[in-house]
Amino acid sequence: MDTPDIPKPRKTALLPINDRQLAELAVFAAAHWPTESWLTLRYTTAAAFRTQALTYQAAVTSRQQAGSARPIHADELLDLDALIDENLYRVKNRLADKYNKKTALAHYPTVGIIKTNKTYTLERERTKRAAALLTLLEGLKTEKITDGEYGTNFWTPIATRYNELVTELTDANGTVSKAVSAKDTMRDQIETVLSSLGKALDANYPVKKEYKAQLRAWGFQRESY
Repeated sequence: MDTPDIPKPRKTALLPINDRQLAELAVFAAAHWPTESWLTLRYTTAAAFRTQALTYQAAVTSRQQAGSARPIHADELLDLDALIDENLYRVKNRLADKYNKKTALAHYPTVGIIKTNKTYTLERERTKRAAALLTLLEGLKTEKITDGEYGTNFWTPIATRYNELVTELTDANGTVSKAVSAKDTMRDQIETVLSSLGKALDANYPVKKEYKAQLRAWGFQRESY
């Protein structure tokens, strides 16, 4: 008596690593599931998974949108940092003109200037630098050196925009962190269901050709990612 061929176990990874691709697969599979009424899972339904898939897709989009503004803000802050560093010497010169070079050092803290690695500058850390710029504006008034091309008319828009960007970037970072946490939790749930569906197909279609056809029908367009 001939022994039928036993299909070899398939261990191919079916799920993409990329969040967007996984979301697209989940939405596609969820839409196809109702057409395959024979396939059931004990812990979820086609309708429940469709809701999960759409929610996950929305979370992925939200995460990407939340993070998209950060590089722009970071680039603008770099430009402002360069502008500040290039022109801070003008404030030092005004103090040196008012007092003298040696005595002016004692007045640096009034305008937010500190000594860092043998260099007198504003704080480097962004939130501290934002505060230092506000100190600079107040210090210019205190020292009565607000006039001129590089007085308060020059420094006020820099300080204002710098503080706006730091606040926006801090808020964006918080939003991204929350979005990432929510997305990752949903991703685990999505992967669990998709893996179960893939195993069900594997178990019910032992012939490799039929199995591959079912993978395509359910949206598992590639056997590996």
